[in-house]
Amino acid sequence: MAISDWVRLVCLSVLWGGSFFFVEVLLTELPPLTAVLGRLSLGGLGLLAALALLRQPFGPLMTQWRAFAILGLVNTAIPFSLITFGQTLITGSLASIINAMTPIMTVVFAHFLTTDERLTAGKLVGVSAGFAGVVVLIGPDALFGGSSVLGQLAGLTATACYALGTIYAKRLKANPVSLNAAGQVCYSVLWLVPVVLVVEQPWRLAMPSAPVWAAWIGLGFLSTTVALFLFFRVLKGAGASNAALVTFMVPVSASVLGYLFLEERLGSTELLAYVLIVSGLLVIDGRLIERLSKRRRTAHTST
Repeated sequence: MAISDWVRLVCLSVLWGGSFFFVEVLLTELPPLTAVLGRLSLGGLGLLAALALLRQPFGPLMTQWRAFAILGLVNTAIPFSLITFGQTLITGSLASIINAMTPIMTVVFAHFLTTDERLTAGKLVGVSAGFAGVVVLIGPDALFGGSSVLGQLAGLTATACYALGTIYAKRLKANPVSLNAAGQVCYSVLWLVPVVLVVEQPWRLAMPSAPVWAAWIGLGFLSTTVALFLFFRVLKGAGASNAALVTFMVPVSASVLGYLFLEERLGSTELLAYVLIVSGLLVIDGRLIERLSKRRRTAHTST
């Protein structure tokens, strides 16, 4: 992978890790669904502007509305809402660790819902390690009645939604990735508007403070619009396997930002869970194991 792709990947991890930080700031003054709607509205405007700058047609947003509506619901509106609600009960750092389960969930669902992505022995080991991390993370709270269980389960359910959304998105693989991003975000806004109006009645809220406005803009444009295009650039230049490396990096970025600005601390349980989840991802990815095996074979041959 080129140095420029590594730079983009690090920037992407900061932007997506920063989304958990921005949400923490928003939740100091806003209810969760309103915060999500604001994020997606700004992000959608940014993505539509990008489509115009790239001179891509807007017609497919209407002709493929059913697919975009489903993708917007399953891959954006529901999981974003669950994660943001979860952060009313748990820290952004912890939410980012749970979010790292998304690729593992995708492997599990793909086994049952597709014919070309079956579980292998190696993938099964990786999935087991990932779920062991979840047990370590949620288990103690569940046994002793910890208040964060609901927040953690909300985040875990969001990863299941992402997994289903990733599998469904294959139906749109003929589209430019920027069009799919704009479509799912814009239709997620349409799903959320009536829910927010009925449930949270945002017109009754006080005017947000300057830090909240800044976090909202950062979440909408930086962590949504800019981050998606950075991801697509890495995807195009370095491939899906290398782009997936951001999964390992986001919890680190989120934890560092939480530590520096929100005084969040991760305990030994959270760190152990992260190690188990990352170990599972490494096994599923397979490249590290392949390289180690190659080195062993080379060393054995040379001797």
